[in-house]
This record gives sequence, structure tokens and C-alpha cells, in this order.
Amino acid sequence: MLRHCRKVQNKGSAGATIVLIAGLSAGLAAPARAAKTEINLTVVVTDAQTGQPISQAQLTLQFHGSGKIRHPLISYTAKTNAQGRCRFTDIPEGTLHLIVTHTGHQTFGRDFDVDASHTKLEVKLKPPHPQI
Repeated sequence: MLRHCRKVQNKGSAGATIVLIAGLSAGLAAPARAAKTEINLTVVVTDAQTGQPISQAQLTLQFHGSGKIRHPLISYTAKTNAQGRCRFTDIPEGTLHLIVTHTGHQTFGRDFDVDASHTKLEVKLKPPHPQI
């Protein structure tokens, strides 16, 4: 069974929150995403050396706005289940930044393009760098 993930509002996007709340309180409909569809995305996290699933890895998905300033507009956070999996539901298609952290492993961060034909991301976490 997959654990469903929850969407959280990023602290840096307070301006977007105020605009949305003001629009809803005035009785206006929220703006629709005309060209974007929402998809379900599964993230699978394993250990790069052993291939074993990593339980309780911290996942953060960030969707950025366009333009010169790339602050996150939408963020999702979750942890993997005992099988190293997490399923994010109803997320927008497009480019996202995935960050995966877990004690005893290097932090992973990378951009991905996701759409209806690309709904599974597999991440292999490496052991930590040796200490000098």
C-alpha cells in the first residue's frame, strides 16, 4: 500500500497565498490551469549500494515559477513507506525539483520533467562522503 503525500504551502510564497485568498473571499473562482494536467507520481528510493528500499526518506517536490526569480510556488513533502515508495496525487505536469534526504546517505536533488507518460521516479541514494 502506498502512502499518499500532502501538499504544503511554501513560506516564501506568501504573496501568492494572499492573492488566492483575496480572490476566493471576493467570490471569484480560482484561476484554472488551462494547459496543465494533474497526474499521480510515484517516487521509489533505494540504497545505491545494496538496492534495498529506504524507509522514511524525506521527499520534497518543488514547482517553480517562470522568470528570473525561481522561488518555489508549490511544494509537496512526504516520507517513503517501508518499501521505499511514496505516491503524490494530483500534482501538476511540468518541471519539478525533487530533493531526497535520509540519515546516512548523500542528499539527492535534481530537476525532472513529468507528464502522463513519465509518472515514476527512481532515486538511488549514495553513502555519505568520507570525512576528512
